[in-house]
Amino acid sequence: MNRSVRVSILIVGLLVLTLFAQSQTVQVTLRIVLVDRDLNQKPVPSFHVTLQRTDVSGAEAIELKTALDGTLQKSLPPGKYKLTTPQPIEFQGKRYSWALDVTLSGAQQVIELTNDNAKAEALVTEIKSPPSGGSNDLNVLFEKLKNSVVKVRAEGHDGSGFIVDPSGLVVTNNHVVESSGYVAVQFDQKRKVLAKVLATDTDKDIAVLWANLQPFPEATVLNLVSSDTASQLVVGERVFTIGCPLGREKVLTTGVVSKVETKAITSDININPGNSGGPLFNLRGEATGITRAGLRLLASIVPIAEVRPVIEQARQKMAGGSPPAADLLPVEPTDFFPSDALVSLLQRPEKMDTKPYFFPVGQFEVGVLTPSVRYYLGHKEEMDLARKAAKRSGSDPSQTKVPAQAVEHAQDFPPTLIVRVVPKFSVMWKVKFKNGFQKMRLLCGGKEIVPIDPGKTEYELHGPRENVIDTSTQGLYIYPPDAIAPSCGAVSLEIFSEKDPNTPITQAVETATVERVWSDFEPYRKGKKDK
Repeated sequence: MNRSVRVSILIVGLLVLTLFAQSQTVQVTLRIVLVDRDLNQKPVPSFHVTLQRTDVSGAEAIELKTALDGTLQKSLPPGKYKLTTPQPIEFQGKRYSWALDVTLSGAQQVIELTNDNAKAEALVTEIKSPPSGGSNDLNVLFEKLKNSVVKVRAEGHDGSGFIVDPSGLVVTNNHVVESSGYVAVQFDQKRKVLAKVLATDTDKDIAVLWANLQPFPEATVLNLVSSDTASQLVVGERVFTIGCPLGREKVLTTGVVSKVETKAITSDININPGNSGGPLFNLRGEATGITRAGLRLLASIVPIAEVRPVIEQARQKMAGGSPPAADLLPVEPTDFFPSDALVSLLQRPEKMDTKPYFFPVGQFEVGVLTPSVRYYLGHKEEMDLARKAAKRSGSDPSQTKVPAQAVEHAQDFPPTLIVRVVPKFSVMWKVKFKNGFQKMRLLCGGKEIVPIDPGKTEYELHGPRENVIDTSTQGLYIYPPDAIAPSCGAVSLEIFSEKDPNTPITQAVETATVERVWSDFEPYRKGKKDK
């Protein structure tokens, strides 16, 4: 064989092995949140974190930076790391920094940096109490205004919004709905409808949606603050917002105005992921602005004066048109999967067979993920390490207790079915994704199952040094627990790609997979019957 051919084959083979090893990585989600004196959570955006392998000599340090919501995500090889923060952050009279030993294992892992695990040093500064004014009965204002605030759902994003017109106009941030093929408005835990984008201002991060308010007769239309000078906010004025942070429903947070400009209001009010796009209220209950992610620990709010022109554009486009459908969409269950059924998966001596849940479809790899599969894969390595430690100490590995972190995670596990569609990659001449995900349909007995959340997110291909080689999109569709059932007949997937968005790749889901999915949800169904 020609030497150059052998070398080429060797290089390709090594690359394949490297990328295969890369697939055995831990999806790390790191979140930095500080809690202020009023118990408000303050995400720390644009903050640098360093991870250094301690179990591999000569490994290069990995430099990471949090996004505007104080989080970052990265696929990393399992192992032991030293987490440090090169620069401290100053917050409410203290300087915070972190230096932690971290062991990465399993398919997914969450690392939280908070006040509790930080090194805190006091600053020699005087912290004055913020001034306050107006009515302090926030409970009354919350009850009066909460039905004016909605959750905005889009592909890969959640945000908040507020109703500004009885015809169903909803104001939110443009970045929440931008480039999304799916936009919905959720009024409460049981009612959600489709919405459409009528007008946007990308520079000011404003979008106005149109939703049908018929399913939500309790809806309240907000009063927007008057444009006269006497009504405007001033530095030191107390403000509050109502939003849907971190997936929660209708949460009130308070703050103080620290700066007022023509095109921006700055405040220390807490804007968590999901809160962005909600209203900023004065203590008269008037909407004075729209919240969005800001610099460092301060929120940047767009004044209502900047929002009014976009609302008027939406009203003009709405004239003569038909409102979106009032049909209710599926929503997340409000209960959880039985925790004992999940923990028992780790206690069994035999391994769980996960092969039926994963299969190729054209240029994509598909995972049909039940709560059992997600939990097992997320904590399997953690349990294996605990058994190995027990064996080294002379204990019976079969009697090893499930780690406390895994037990805690099982307590609030959502009872949903997730279908994940990941593009394959090629290694022939240049390592790159073969395609990108566009959308998907799940059919049961020939009838489409409407997803709770048709998610589409960015997906990165990493090289040996964790550098990004290529970027594509993946699908993460969330379905109700009864989405797939043997009684409905044949189950199939239709996957639409970026290269051919109009022609689906159709794949039948094997009967064995359907039966496994149905069986996995049996503890949940039984728990519902027993209540």
